[in-house]
Amino acid sequence: MSAPVRLPVKVWVEGVGDYEAELIKFFAPATVTELARLLPIEGMAGLWDYAVYVETRVARGAEKPTDNVEPGDIVFWPPAGAIGFVFKKAKPYAQTVKVGRLYGDPAALAKTRAGARVRILKR
Repeated sequence: MSAPVRLPVKVWVEGVGDYEAELIKFFAPATVTELARLLPIEGMAGLWDYAVYVETRVARGAEKPTDNVEPGDIVFWPPAGAIGFVFKKAKPYAQTVKVGRLYGDPAALAKTRAGARVRILKR
């Protein structure tokens, strides 16, 4: 039996709160499968001007890269092996792969402080 096409997850960001989310295989099947195997993912938050991210142990190239990201997108950034949560519309600086969707108010993520704890768990 194959893995689900949409994997429900919960994202917790210290000082910001919980988000319901999904990793969506359609966006990047191999990348999402690899990220799903690592769950739960925990780490310290890093900040880009448009997203909060946490590094993972995933080391792979850009599968189906995108040129634009929207608030609520969950992305994978191959150069750092990081998973990010987008809080404002942007054109990424480097190869970026959309891997899912965050539900709730992504604008609140802009308040995340660098080094805050982040957890991604299966629901």
